[in-house]
Amino acid sequence: MNQGPQGYRCVICDWIYDPALGDPDGGIPPGTAWEDIPDDWVCPICGVGKGDFEPLSAAPAASDTTAAPQIREQRPVVIIGSGIAGLSMAKELRKQDASLPLVIISADGGEAYSKPGLSTALARGQQPDQLVQKTAEELAAELNCPIRSRTQVSAIHRETQQISLQSSDGEELLAYEQLILALGADARVFPTPGDGQLDIATVNDLDDYRRWHQRIGKQGRILLIGAGLIGCEFANDLAAGGFQVEVVDPAPWPLARLLPQTMGQMLVDALQGLGCRFHLGRSIGRYLRSEQGLIAELDDGSRLAFDHALSAVGLAPRIQLAQAAGLETGLGIRVDRYLRTSDAHIFALGDCVQTDIGPLPYIAPLLAQAAAIAKTLNGTETALDLPALPVLVKTPALPLVVCPPASGSRGEWRLEFPAEASARALFLDELNRPIGFALAGDCTAEQKELARQMPDLLPPLPKKPRFARPEKTPPKPPDLSDRCHECLICRWRYDPKLGDPEAGIPPGTPWSALPEDWICPGCGAYKDDFEPV
Repeated sequence: MNQGPQGYRCVICDWIYDPALGDPDGGIPPGTAWEDIPDDWVCPICGVGKGDFEPLSAAPAASDTTAAPQIREQRPVVIIGSGIAGLSMAKELRKQDASLPLVIISADGGEAYSKPGLSTALARGQQPDQLVQKTAEELAAELNCPIRSRTQVSAIHRETQQISLQSSDGEELLAYEQLILALGADARVFPTPGDGQLDIATVNDLDDYRRWHQRIGKQGRILLIGAGLIGCEFANDLAAGGFQVEVVDPAPWPLARLLPQTMGQMLVDALQGLGCRFHLGRSIGRYLRSEQGLIAELDDGSRLAFDHALSAVGLAPRIQLAQAAGLETGLGIRVDRYLRTSDAHIFALGDCVQTDIGPLPYIAPLLAQAAAIAKTLNGTETALDLPALPVLVKTPALPLVVCPPASGSRGEWRLEFPAEASARALFLDELNRPIGFALAGDCTAEQKELARQMPDLLPPLPKKPRFARPEKTPPKPPDLSDRCHECLICRWRYDPKLGDPEAGIPPGTPWSALPEDWICPGCGAYKDDFEPV
C-alpha cells in the first residue's frame, strides 16, 4: 500500500519541501508538517505560495504491477531540451494524453533539478548532486517516454519532418509528427582584451555548476561580472559561502532595469554587509597576469586581483539550429500567440523564443507556454495569455520582488519606506496608473495583492463575434530605422547619422542594418538592450 505524501513540490520551480528538513531560512524548523506551515509562507526559491505546491507520493511498492498506458503507434512528438521548459512541456502533454508517442532529446544528463537553486546552493551547503531531484531514468519511467541524454541535434529537416542526432552511439535520423524546441539560452561573456589568459565561467545549467563548484573550492577571490538579477543572486550566495566577491557593472546601481536607484542602493548596502565590494559605473578594460595572480584592470585604471571569474551579464537565446532550418528568428525564435514558429509543425517555448512583446524570461511564463502548447496539440487551439508575473530575487541579505513595467514604458518610480530595511516602489505611467512595482524586505509579502493591480503581460485575445466583419488590414508599424537608439544600461546613444566607425559601422547606417552581434561601445550590451528615442 502506498504511503501519504513524502514532501511537496513547487510546480513553478520544482523545489521540494521535505518536512524532515523544514525551511530554517524561512523560519520553518525541521519536523514541521505541511499543514502547520503558515499560509503566508512562500517558496524560498521562486516566492510562490503554498497553493502552488503539489504533494509527492511515495514510490510504488515492488508488488505494484500497474502497467503504463499503451503508447500509440505513430510518429512521436519530439521535444528538444530537458531543462525546465522541456520537462514542463512533457508533463503538460502527459496530462492531456497518456498514450501520446513522445521523445525527449537532451544534450546533457537529462536529470530533473531546480535551476533557480543553482544561485543559492553554496550558502545552503549543497553539493551539485544534491540538486538532482530525479535521474533521467526515473523521469523516463514517470513520463512513459524515452529520454535520449547526451545527444546533440545537428539539423532539422523540415521537408521530411526528421531531425539528425549525434551521440556516442553514432548518427541517426528521428522522424517527428510535431517538434517542440525548448533549446534555452547561452550565458553571455563579453569579449575583453586579455581574456584568452583565463577561463571565465558561466553557470547556466547543472553541468556548469558542477564545473564551477569543483573549480572554486571552499574559499578564494571571485570577480563577478554583472550586477543584474543573476549576478546579485550569485554575489549573495558566494559571499554567504565565505568567498571574497568583487562585483563590476557599468550600470550606476544593481538591477538597474528592475529597481529604482534608491532601492538598488539598499541592495548594495545589504550585500556589502556580507563583504561584497561593488564597482558600479565601471567596466573591465583588460585582464592581466602578475605576481598577485589574475588582475582585472577597470576603465578608470584601478585593478582588482582575483582567483576565479564568473560572468553573469545576461543570456543569448539559442537560435542557431532554428536559423539553419530556415525558421524565422530575431533576438530569439519567432513565435505567434500559439507558440508556433514559421513552420506549422514546429513550436518553441522558454528562453529561446521571441514573442510579440519580446523574450519572456523567468519560470512562470514558460509554464504557461507549455500548458498552451499541450492544449493546442490535443485539439484545442490555445493562445498564450499572461497576467503580471512578479519575480523573486533570491538575495536573502535583502529580500526583493520585482514586477517591472514593459520595456520602453514612460513614467516614474514612487517610493515608500514603511519600515526599516523595507521599501515599496510603484512605477506610475504618464496617467498616474501603476504599471510595475518593486518590493524590498517585509513589503515582499504584498506581491500577490499588487500583482492583481498590474496590467496583463499578454491579455487574452478578443473573441471574434459569430458573424464578424472582415478585418481591416492593420497599419504598417512605424519605421524606426532612422531613429536614434539609447542603451538602457549605460545611456550611450546610437545615431544613424554618425554610425560607429570604430566598430566598422559607417555613418548613415540605420539601426535595422546593424549586425546582431554588434555591441554597445559604452558598456558591451547587445542590441536588445537599446530602445528608440
